[in-house]
Amino acid sequence: MNKQRILLILVLSVLLTLFSCDDRERHLVRQSGPSITVITSTGNLGDNGYNDLIFEGIIHFATKNDLSLSLVSPKDKQEAQGALQEWITARSYSKKSLLIMASSEYETLFTSNFPEIDKSKNVLLFESDKKDMPEGVFTLSLRRYGASYLCGSMASECPEAYVIAACPNDSTINLAIKGFQQGYKTASGKTAEIIYLSDDADGYSNPEDAYSVTKSLPDNAFIFPLAGGSNNGIYKFVRENMFTGILVAGMDVDCSPFSTRTPYSLILNIDEVLNDFLDKWLEGKIVDKHTEGGLSDGFVNVNVNSTFFENIIVWEEYYDSVDYWQQMYDKYYQSALDAERSYYEK
Repeated sequence: MNKQRILLILVLSVLLTLFSCDDRERHLVRQSGPSITVITSTGNLGDNGYNDLIFEGIIHFATKNDLSLSLVSPKDKQEAQGALQEWITARSYSKKSLLIMASSEYETLFTSNFPEIDKSKNVLLFESDKKDMPEGVFTLSLRRYGASYLCGSMASECPEAYVIAACPNDSTINLAIKGFQQGYKTASGKTAEIIYLSDDADGYSNPEDAYSVTKSLPDNAFIFPLAGGSNNGIYKFVRENMFTGILVAGMDVDCSPFSTRTPYSLILNIDEVLNDFLDKWLEGKIVDKHTEGGLSDGFVNVNVNSTFFENIIVWEEYYDSVDYWQQMYDKYYQSALDAERSYYEK
């Protein structure tokens, strides 16, 4: 983890401390030019993953350009809908105004009777495959199937594999689950078990339950974590139990600094993709109504932890070579690309 990212996480921590839960909208950067408003997922900032990665890209873009930046952290979907309506009806004092809705859970807010928005305003919705959105609404989708398939294949020699997921009704993580399970089964002949932390979005913000679930798993388990902020409970368990044999994939960002038991991480390059969109939007260039990409496009990748064997205390015989995880990556990378292509061409 580089110094800039450590500094950003510290800044985010301070921001979350300064503003109470009742202060829904936070004006972080005030400038005279175009404005960006971000509505985070209900998982909020501070997850050391997806939300923080998005905000890292946005705050970097806002500070290098003459932009106003506001942050809305809704406690639930209903509050997010209220913030959306307020933004639509509010008078705009900027020549250009962009609302970023950073979660697939908000897709259902854009119905057929969605109100017409001012021509100076645009909306960018994350993790949506819809291409028929209302005028002025853009969508962005990071395809996780291929990279998740690669993660499952790389874990194939692990005797048992588990997916710890936030909830069963999130289409984004469901694709990642399918990819990991298929990769693991194709390479090993075994099935990875799914464990859901909740029936709803609460599963994204319950690290205590994730810690307990991890504690209950076999000592030779491999965990593919898809639980947002709750993933921190998984990493906490393996940090506190230095002699555990459990392995955990990193998720969204390079998670090797959080755990010595992380041989590789599934990386989302959402900050780079987002900055490309924001550059075009700010310059008034034509932007595609829908942007999507996965492993083959560089939107998503798997990063092998090169220092894994320098820090682990216990290990299994099957991965006793210092370049084992890189060899597994090289072995299964092409098959993951093929699986991704096949899946999305259906």
